[in-house]
Amino acid sequence: MKLKEFQTIVSEKADVAILLNPDSNVGYFCENEIYGFACLIVPAKKNPFLITSLLDYEQAREKVKLEVISFREKKRFLNFLTDLFRKRGIKYGRVAVNKKALSYAMFEKLKKALKARFVDVSDELKRLREVKTKKEIEFIEKACRIGDKVLSKVFDLFHKFRTESDVEAELFYHAKKYFADRSFKAIIASGRNGSMPHHMTRNKRLQKGFCIIDFGVRYKGYCSDMTRTVFIGKPKKKERELYELVLKAQTNAIKNIKAGMKCKELHQFAVRMLGRYGKYFIHGLGHGIGVDIHESPSISPFSDDCFKKGMVFTIEPGIYVPHKYGIRIEDVVLLEKRPRVLTRSKKELVCF
Repeated sequence: MKLKEFQTIVSEKADVAILLNPDSNVGYFCENEIYGFACLIVPAKKNPFLITSLLDYEQAREKVKLEVISFREKKRFLNFLTDLFRKRGIKYGRVAVNKKALSYAMFEKLKKALKARFVDVSDELKRLREVKTKKEIEFIEKACRIGDKVLSKVFDLFHKFRTESDVEAELFYHAKKYFADRSFKAIIASGRNGSMPHHMTRNKRLQKGFCIIDFGVRYKGYCSDMTRTVFIGKPKKKERELYELVLKAQTNAIKNIKAGMKCKELHQFAVRMLGRYGKYFIHGLGHGIGVDIHESPSISPFSDDCFKKGMVFTIEPGIYVPHKYGIRIEDVVLLEKRPRVLTRSKKELVCF
């Protein structure tokens, strides 16, 4: 997407950049999902190219516009790489890497093989991907549309479900029917399970009370992420009031987003909106989204990030009373002149 911009960064800091799968930047710059062992080479002054194993070579050639080169033996990959650099006249005295996506073992192997000075460009990569292009926004918006359709289908069938796993399986099935994949393993947390924000969905009977449904789909490599909380049974007045409290916090938080605003300030605003239940809000208010399900900015009390026009992120306040229940409402938001919500599924409390 922004390969030329990244190459400019490389030229200012190093002779060449080496990005290795599973670093999502490999697929990001190739403008396609890249599977298997792959290495993106971005020289400061020559054309970038992709190296894949022979096993994945044909698939990569069909999907990627860059030159694709194959190699046979993974064990000899670094020898292959240094030979290739020499043949192509690519200097590698200074090598840019993304340390946040590079394992310690691989970094040590690179140091031993290349004997170069390494420059970490993880912060530059983070900033480069913060503001989305028109094409990226189009893909994320499409993923959100598919997510809305999937949830609608699941709501229509909800009365048939017996377990949390039933709900999860149906979400995945309908995502596939819309030619999408899941962007992460769905969280279905009913009853007291909802008090754990990252509850592991189990093949256990759905419990009465609040039920959190947190899921996302992946379309052309880009993610959606949405949470709706439904109620199994008949809610009492107090339970409806708690739901409305979370919804009001989310609605007002979204309305207050402005370019230049510190992300931590929005989190603190949402906490205040929750009043005495703010102490039960135990995670960040949101996160950036794109090729990865979690990207910059981080919208938390510890974040130094600021909102920028063109960012896409989630807003997801919640309250989690230990061993009792959880309520969370999450949407994907694009910041233009004003914030625009991309996930459109209804947010009034749905009861089954």
